[in-house]
Amino acid sequence: MYRYRMMYAKEGPAKYISHLDLIRAFERAARRAGLPVAFTQGFNPHPKLSFAAPLAVGTSGEAEFADIELTENIPAGVVAKSLSEVMPEGLRLIEVRMVAESAPALMAIVDRAAYTARAVLETYPEKEALAGAVADFWAKPEVLVERRSKTGDKRKYDIKPGILAMSARINNDIIEIEAELKTGSNGNIRCEELIAAFMAESGLKARGNFVLRRRALYAAGQSEREMLW
Repeated sequence: MYRYRMMYAKEGPAKYISHLDLIRAFERAARRAGLPVAFTQGFNPHPKLSFAAPLAVGTSGEAEFADIELTENIPAGVVAKSLSEVMPEGLRLIEVRMVAESAPALMAIVDRAAYTARAVLETYPEKEALAGAVADFWAKPEVLVERRSKTGDKRKYDIKPGILAMSARINNDIIEIEAELKTGSNGNIRCEELIAAFMAESGLKARGNFVLRRRALYAAGQSEREMLW
């Protein structure tokens, strides 16, 4: 088997599709491209296709990752061209590289994610006041959010250990928040949780919803240039 790692963008109308629909879109694209996709064994075989970390519906992604396995050794450039020609609107293939079949699964190595969130404020503070609000929020010993357990119970959860970096700036009435958050199988902080907690703590109010964008995914110790390659 031959394994290929795909970097792609999820934008425009595609940001509103679920993760399950995303998987189906890639499966259909691979079939239309005529690629010799490898399948799992068993009673209900399915294409060997895996993704790094699901995106929340409504959040766009600039550099998302997925792996696909083929039964033939095809140049990565050919795979990229074939898929690019049949990808649906909003899913844009950026790059394809061959990786070792023995390489760890994407979900096992993804460690953190970088986000940008923008919104229009009802009233907006001076830049110094915003910087102070971020500093006060960052200084909090814990940031509690409410989550539902698998049994349906509501529980308080401290997301502070998963907030790795955070900054904010303002331009007239537009606030832009950038954050680096823990993600993956060893812990996951949703950007929506951070935004809601910060806005509540700072007293700022947005006119409508934040527009969320995930800029990149990283493995532990990797730099901005490396990402999940």
